[in-house]
Amino acid sequence: MKDIVLLMQKNDFAATQRQLFLEQAGFEVRRCHGLEDTATELDEEMPGVLLLSPEPGSRVVYELMDRVGENPPFPVMVILKEWDTDEMVSLLEAGVNEVVDIAVPNIEFEARIRSLIRLFRRFADGYLTELKYEDLVIELKGRKAYRDGDLIKLTPKEFDLLRYLVKRAEQVCQREAILQEVWGYDFSTGTNVVDVYIRHLRKKIDKGRSRKLIHTVRGTGYVIQ
Repeated sequence: MKDIVLLMQKNDFAATQRQLFLEQAGFEVRRCHGLEDTATELDEEMPGVLLLSPEPGSRVVYELMDRVGENPPFPVMVILKEWDTDEMVSLLEAGVNEVVDIAVPNIEFEARIRSLIRLFRRFADGYLTELKYEDLVIELKGRKAYRDGDLIKLTPKEFDLLRYLVKRAEQVCQREAILQEVWGYDFSTGTNVVDVYIRHLRKKIDKGRSRKLIHTVRGTGYVIQ
């Protein structure tokens, strides 16, 4: 599954070039054009990173940070079109996590984005105690899962797979991404281990229930919805 980059920048050549680069780097880019549009996108789905490129002197970043709160569950990066140390300090104090100059090389730009996403995921995992989706509850510390209050006995790998899917509920998870995140990089792309474990989970999570949570997206992977 691709990491989502929410890019707030006016529709110009620079923004188009930045979007193309990010997409070629493997990100899914969602474009928005202003405070209200960005706030609406954030209400619908949490991005891997929020990338802002305001006009010099614009207050939109500060207004947006007021909306998302002091500690949003995603990193915020600002691209300054005109470098100003005082502005950089002010943005960091307002809650922005990273500030870069518009002339930052693409290889560094990508590395900084990926570093922010990794850092926030580790931070979030350390503070979460449970995941919920409808009547499915996962206790992260105790590594237990419940459906409608009933304990579901899972093997360690089944638990890891279910946790991965629920953390990305309503997002399609590609088989290759599941293999990399849940099993590591040691499996060849021809293995059917994901399909086998999905069948195990379906028997334990969905069998005998009118509401099925685990769905197949033909030719792509699986989704909790």
